[in-house]
Amino acid sequence: MGRVRITLSMSLDGYIAGSGVTPETPLGHGGDVIRPGGEPSMGQRVVAESGAAIAGRGVYDLVDGWGASPPYEVPVFVPTHRPRPDRVAGTATFTFVPDVKVALDLAREAAGDKDVYVIGGANVADQLLRLGAIDLIELHLEPVLLGGGVRLFDALGTRIDLERVAVEAGAHSTHLRYDVRKGQTV
Repeated sequence: MGRVRITLSMSLDGYIAGSGVTPETPLGHGGDVIRPGGEPSMGQRVVAESGAAIAGRGVYDLVDGWGASPPYEVPVFVPTHRPRPDRVAGTATFTFVPDVKVALDLAREAAGDKDVYVIGGANVADQLLRLGAIDLIELHLEPVLLGGGVRLFDALGTRIDLERVAVEAGAHSTHLRYDVRKGQTV
């Protein structure tokens, strides 16, 4: 079985989007410097290693389901309290499920031996961390302080211990990888 990974870009002060997020500005005010997935080569690696993905419903709606040709070639599971029919766009299938646990179970099954990527949604990432489902956190730190917006790990509510795996300087971002330590009493 593959690993479950959070792979997100964020500002140095912990925001994955600036304030004032709208469909016209899905990364909020000043968030245009955030490169989803980090450097282009990082995005290609994510696509190659993934067998399924989980995306938050708010993110899905903000980017209008990534349009007619989403960058994902895998099943994407979207936990939501607002059900809607499944959607096929390009080579991606978006399946809307009632909660994050169902999304996780279906994504793991669909991924087989490949990884499951959490591609968007601070709330979804926090829920999966609280469930103990995340194996690896990959953060692409952008050289900016946004000062407000959508903060990653803001609603975590518990301590999670990590082990640093890698730190890489990219052309624009600093890439951090952490294994999530499992089975600890915190």
